Amino acid sequence: MVPVAASVHRLSVEDVYRMVEAGVLHEHDRVELVEGVLVDMVPIGPEHDGALEWLNSRFTRAETEAWRVRVQSVLLTAGGYLLPDLLLVAPLPRTVQPSTAHLAIEVAQTSQARDLVKVRDYAAADVDEYWIVDLPARTVTVHRYPLAGAYQEATTFADGETITPLLPDAPVVDVSALLG
Repeated sequence: MVPVAASVHRLSVEDVYRMVEAGVLHEHDRVELVEGVLVDMVPIGPEHDGALEWLNSRFTRAETEAWRVRVQSVLLTAGGYLLPDLLLVAPLPRTVQPSTAHLAIEVAQTSQARDLVKVRDYAAADVDEYWIVDLPARTVTVHRYPLAGAYQEATTFADGETITPLLPDAPVVDVSALLG
């Protein structure tokens, strides 16, 4: 008997919204749509939550009209959407979800492998910078300069170092303060 490959039915962002409307998914379910496939996200732990609160506070204090802070908000991608922990995006109408960003940050307590896979998705969405805050390793890896779906530079910062975002008016980030 010849094995037959099972078909995969890819979903669209609109399909996911209809699933929420029908009660199949709930509005606050933690899932991402990656290349048409729903991917569960792990629950947020207290250390993750604390790092995200610190980042949110740091970036929202910057007074600028050049960008806006979005926390655990949708970033539309070619194959669906991601839910980064923090986004800095150009000002958009309230009814528009971003499809690119100046900066996307993922805080990783147990999701490091998954967040590394997302590097290509953020680069393909032309996100200028993508940071992975690795809480257990006490490092922040900064990916910069997307070109043809890949970042041209990746630098890892550790305790005692600072990160200067590419975005004008963005605050310098003290890695030790971020990591707590």
